[in-house]
Amino acid sequence: MKLIEIDLTKGNKSNHPDIKKEIQYLAKINKTWFAGFFSKQWYGWNFDGWYGVGIQFDTPGTNKSRWKQLFEIVEE
Repeated sequence: MKLIEIDLTKGNKSNHPDIKKEIQYLAKINKTWFAGFFSKQWYGWNFDGWYGVGIQFDTPGTNKSRWKQLFEIVEE
């Protein structure tokens, strides 16, 4: 397994050019790590791994974002 860090600053509000569907991610939201997948919604990306209910992706600095780090999980 390999982790590829996603540069969160490339995002625009709730969208990000490097986030894809059907790819598993490891996300640090506040101080806790979560694994899950993103789905595209009308408002942007939604991450399903946050306490089983999902959380909207927000680029750091927008909408009181709690996102600290994001890694794509690549199975080798």
